[in-house]
Amino acid sequence: MKKTVFDPEWITDKFIIIMLAVFPLWTGFSGYSNVTLSKYLFFIAAGGLWLALLAAGAAMSGKRPIIALGGWLTAALAVIACLSAVLSPYGSDAIIGAGRYDGLVSLLLYCCIFLGVSAYGRKKALYVWCLAFSVTVCCIVSLIQLLGYNALWLFPGDMDYFDHGIKYSAEFLGSIGNVDVFAELLCLSVPIFFGSYLSSADRRSAWLLPVGAFALFIALESGVSSAKVGLAAGITVGGILLLRKNRLVRFGIVGVIIAAAVLFSANITFTESGVFFGRTQTVQSSAESGDKGTAYEVKQILHGHFEDSYGSGRIGIWRQLLEVYPQRPIIGGGPGTVSDRIDIQYSRYVEETGNTLKTRVDNAHNEFLGYLMDEGALGLAVYAALIIATIVRFIKRRDTAASAIGSGLAGYWAQSFFGLGLCLVLPVIWLCWGLIWSVKDEKQHI
Repeated sequence: MKKTVFDPEWITDKFIIIMLAVFPLWTGFSGYSNVTLSKYLFFIAAGGLWLALLAAGAAMSGKRPIIALGGWLTAALAVIACLSAVLSPYGSDAIIGAGRYDGLVSLLLYCCIFLGVSAYGRKKALYVWCLAFSVTVCCIVSLIQLLGYNALWLFPGDMDYFDHGIKYSAEFLGSIGNVDVFAELLCLSVPIFFGSYLSSADRRSAWLLPVGAFALFIALESGVSSAKVGLAAGITVGGILLLRKNRLVRFGIVGVIIAAAVLFSANITFTESGVFFGRTQTVQSSAESGDKGTAYEVKQILHGHFEDSYGSGRIGIWRQLLEVYPQRPIIGGGPGTVSDRIDIQYSRYVEETGNTLKTRVDNAHNEFLGYLMDEGALGLAVYAALIIATIVRFIKRRDTAASAIGSGLAGYWAQSFFGLGLCLVLPVIWLCWGLIWSVKDEKQHI
């Protein structure tokens, strides 16, 4: 059959390209003011059109989908999500989401992306380059913002990156928006870039090295602590899975590049006043303060001392969520209903402006805990089973392409323990996840 818009494999290929190369860069026409809604509408429109053409193509071509174990687990998660939404006491909030478009509609479309890509998608080198393109552009935008400029006029008015915590509460960077969500994309992408270089016989794959180094540098400069956890996990997993005697030289090159990116990041500081090289006394005293900071909090937690303020307030959020969890333990409160179940608000007086910034918590700030709250113990169990089955799959198959993608997912899973899990990035995550379960693998290395 001629490859046309009604061929399920052809249309899936084009959908993957769009979601990897274009979706991460799409911000709409209002910059950060409506970036979540803009990406949500892009995601819904592209996903809905793809599914409609996919269904028509499958019916016309007779190419029925083959569903592997991962597909069945994903289908089970979708069923549980539907049941949770139907039984939810929060009505329509469970459909769209009471927070940031994280309700049933989004979750079902994530599951459909997994099922469609795993059934009709193939792992291709082109997809890595599509992701490399969008991540590079996103990082260029981020670098310009760190230099104090309003790249693409994403910030409203005369605001810029350094106004976070002064003129607005959240922190925004790149074309993704929220810096914590941006970290999810980088934790997925950096291990994939380095892993793809390690596993490829194509000399052109060397171009993935500067892309990976650039993305790693931006991730470190973002200041997101969980990004360091995710990157360390993803790079380590990739190193273990892809280590071969005939790749030792490439491993050495990757190691040197990673060390250089980390060292460069440690010796450069972006401030509103300019860029400073070398670790100044001010930076040292701030980073090494004995009674605050990430290192201090980790030390206190290891000694059994917890404060609600630790982890940028995450400990307090998690504590309150676990207190209300027993109210609906099996099936949860419904997709995207965390903000309906807790009432946590933060406020801070800003001396520079004389204003008080207020923030209301509408997310679990831990994707695993989010599944537990929204879809209950059943949903979390199925989600965890899907992760475990995926890990077993890419370890046992020893497919270098799957290993490269798997290392990226490992980075994302580690970071997601502190992550938000929003439609700003999750469509890309579930797409890559589906590629690992592809039943139509091409016999080529990425």
